[in-house]
Amino acid sequence: MKTVTADKYLRIRISDLKPGAKYACKSLGNGRFELAEVEECGVPLVKARKVNGRWMGTDAVRLDRGAIVESIRQDRER
Repeated sequence: MKTVTADKYLRIRISDLKPGAKYACKSLGNGRFELAEVEECGVPLVKARKVNGRWMGTDAVRLDRGAIVESIRQDRER
C-alpha cells in the first residue's frame, strides 16, 4: 500500500500511474480509495458530411444498431 499526500491545490502524485490515463475512483470508507484504470472500448464512429444541405453519415460504414446498444450497455456496467 502506498501513502500519497496532496499539495495545497489538492493534486496528488503517484509514481506507478500512467500519465494521461483515465482512472475510476471508488471510496472504500474510512478515508480509503481504490483506483482502477478505465479501459477504452471500441465504439464505431462515423464522420458526418453535408449532402444537399442536410447532414448525413458516410455510405462506406454501416452501423449495426444492436452493436451500438450492446456497447452502451457494457460501458454502463463498468
